[in-house]
This record gives sequence, structure tokens and C-alpha cells, in this order.
Amino acid sequence: MSNPVPRSERKKVKKFFQYVFARMIVGSFSFLPYVFRGKVLYYLVLFLAKVTGAVRKRMEKHIRLAFPEKTEAEIQGYIQHNLRVLSHMANEFCEEPRMNQAFIDKWVELLPNKETHERILSQGGILVLGHLGNWETMGVSLCYTVPKANNLYVFAKRQSNPWSNAWIERNRASQNISLIYTDESPRKALTLLKQKKLVAFISDQDAGKTGTFFPFLGNLASTFMGPATFARMTDAPIIFCSSWYDETGKLYFHLEEFERPDLDPRKEPELWEREFTYRWVKRLEKEVHAHPADYFWLHRRWHTKPENKEELDRFWKEYEARSAEKKQGSGSSV
Repeated sequence: MSNPVPRSERKKVKKFFQYVFARMIVGSFSFLPYVFRGKVLYYLVLFLAKVTGAVRKRMEKHIRLAFPEKTEAEIQGYIQHNLRVLSHMANEFCEEPRMNQAFIDKWVELLPNKETHERILSQGGILVLGHLGNWETMGVSLCYTVPKANNLYVFAKRQSNPWSNAWIERNRASQNISLIYTDESPRKALTLLKQKKLVAFISDQDAGKTGTFFPFLGNLASTFMGPATFARMTDAPIIFCSSWYDETGKLYFHLEEFERPDLDPRKEPELWEREFTYRWVKRLEKEVHAHPADYFWLHRRWHTKPENKEELDRFWKEYEARSAEKKQGSGSSV
């Protein structure tokens, strides 16, 4: 009688075949012209969403959670556009190794203008962005806007599938995008920032039980404090990024300088980090309100629930009231 295959080995084999299947699918689509492939992928996404139903249900659940006042017609319109965004992302993933300056010039609109992007990015810095539009194509655009920066470094969580993880690494490396994993030493990012490199944080993710809860789109969301910690520890410029698509599939990439909190980071490090995180979360929230159909509604931003919701609600209500009084007293505008 032969010994049974250990469960860990079965999982390993399963992940390998999942990787092979994904490579075959992406490889077959990669031979198609960009525009035609985009249309095929859109109808494929629509078909899969209709057959499974799970994708549309999750999108609808999250949109209703964030925008309870929206009508049924508005919500369905957001879902339809969001499915198109998913097809754009899949199409651009297939295209990423072949993207060049001509592709960026045709399919990416830099806002407010290219000169502003060049100026802001020239000194390196901390890029803060969320799941709005396409963060992958934004990264490629950054590398072509500031080629002398050599590489864009992106904080990312290591994929559980080692073959898929290596594949994504190679895909990004083809455009000089390097990954810094969350399980690596933070000294690596600090060194890069001191060298005036661009380090991106896509921190708009559920941070689990170890995260800090901030109000986001009307709900408490467990949030990573990484960008705030690195911003406090360095003098690197802070840059907020966002993007959204028009009906033709063109990506509009907005970039702006982000102000530091008016607090002493040495005397009040925790307050400084909380204020910084609150500001960028609210800045992202403003962008989502402006382009609600382009947010990545599939990802589980509010998955982790706080144990002390009433206490946190009361804290943030008072916090926002004090912030509003402070702004009113200083005569500043939102």
C-alpha cells in the first residue's frame, strides 16, 4: 500500500497547475492586438460575471455599503463600468512587458500636465495611492516620466503562489518596477528614500486585526500605517496619486504634492502618523466620490470589523469636529 501524498505537497501541485493555467490564458491573449484584445476581454468579463454571479454581488454589496443613497440605476451603472475597468486591467497586464513611451502617450493622460509630473517626481519620494483606476499602468507611466529614477519600488504583499509571485515580479521588472515585500526589513525602503528613489505604497487594503481603524466612505476600515511611518521618519516628498478611465479606455493619471501634518513628528509621533493617515484616506475618499465606478469594489476593504465600533465612532466624530473647528479658526478651506 502506497503512502498518501502529504496535504502540503498536494497544495503545491495545485498551485503549480493554477500558475500554468494562468500563463496559458494570458499567453494566448497576449498575441492579440491591444484594442481587439480589450474588447474580447470585456465580453469575457461580462460573461463570467453573469455566469458566476459572485463578482456582481460583491461589487453591489460594497457599493451599497459606501453609497447607500444611490439609486438602483446608478449602482448598476457603476457595476457595468467597474467590469469594464477589470477588463482594462487584464488587457494592460497582458500588454505590460511591451509598453513603451508611444503606448503611454496614447493611452495615459497626465494630470494636471506632464511638466507637473516631471517636476514633482524629479526628487523621488513616497507615493501614496489606492485601488482607483489602474495602479499598474500608473507605475509604468512613472518610469517613463522620470527615466533617470531607474526604478520604481512598490511595497507589496508576497503572493501565496510562489510561481505566480515570480511571474508578477518578472512582468513588473520588464518596466523597471521592483517589489519590496512587507515581510522584508524596513531599512531597505528607508535607504531607497534617502537615495531619492520613488517608493510606492498601495495601502488601501484591509490591514486585519493589527491595523488601525479609520473612517472611509462612511464605514470603519482597518488601515495600514506604513506610509505614515516612513513619511515621519524621512524628509522625502509625499506624492498622492489617483487614476480613472474614460469610455474609450484611456487612463487619466492625477498626481499632486501632499502636505505634511502641522505637528512635530519628534514630539508627537503617534499623533503625526494618525493625522497623516487620516488625511490621505480622506483624500482618496474624495477621489472615489468623484469617480465611484473606477474604484476596485471587488477588494474587501471593510472585511475586518472593529470590536469597539461605538467607541471608535465616537472618537472619530469628535476628531472630525475638532478638525473642522481648527480649519474654520485658521480660515483655511477644504
